[in-house]
Amino acid sequence: MTHPPVEWALEQVTTVVDSVAADYSQADGSDVVVRRVDRTNNRLYDGSGTLDMSTPIHQRAGALERGVYIGAAYADRNSEPIGTEYDLDVDEVVGVQLEGLTARDGHGGHVDPDGDWGIPWSEFVRRVRTAIYDGRTYPGAGGPNVSFTHLSITNEAPRSDDFSQYYVHSFDVVFDGFEELG
Repeated sequence: MTHPPVEWALEQVTTVVDSVAADYSQADGSDVVVRRVDRTNNRLYDGSGTLDMSTPIHQRAGALERGVYIGAAYADRNSEPIGTEYDLDVDEVVGVQLEGLTARDGHGGHVDPDGDWGIPWSEFVRRVRTAIYDGRTYPGAGGPNVSFTHLSITNEAPRSDDFSQYYVHSFDVVFDGFEELG
C-alpha cells in the first residue's frame, strides 16, 4: 500500500505528465513521455511494470530511453505531542527524484537543452516543483486522523553535473500538520 503523502505527490504531478506530452516532442515527432514511479515499492504509477530507481543510473539507460521519470518514496515521519489532548504535531517527508537521459549524441532520451528533441531539463524540474507547490496549502495527503496545513520543498540536490548524459535532481517534500489521537 502506498503512503498517502506519496500518492498525493504522484497525483499532484499529473499536470506535468499531460503538459509535457502536449508541449514537447522527440526528434522522430513522438511525444516526450513522463512516467511516475512509486519508489516505495518500485511500481510504475502509470500502467504496469516496475523500475528500481535505486540501482545505478547507467544500468537503467534502457528505461530512460522510454521517458523522463518522477519517483517518490516515503522517507520519514517526525511527531511530537502538542497541547493537553492526545494530539501530535506531525511532519511527514516524501523524497522525490527526477531522472532523464539526453536526446543528443545518439542517446534515445527525452531531454534536450534546446527543447528541439525533448524537454529542457530546467523546464522539467520547474514544472514538477510548480505542480507540487500548487497544492502547498492544506494538501489532502493525510491518512486517518492526519491533517496537513502546508508543505515545503527542501534539500534540493541537482546532480546532473555528475553525469555526461544523465539528468538527476532530487528534493524532499515536507508535509506539516497534525494528528488527532484521541
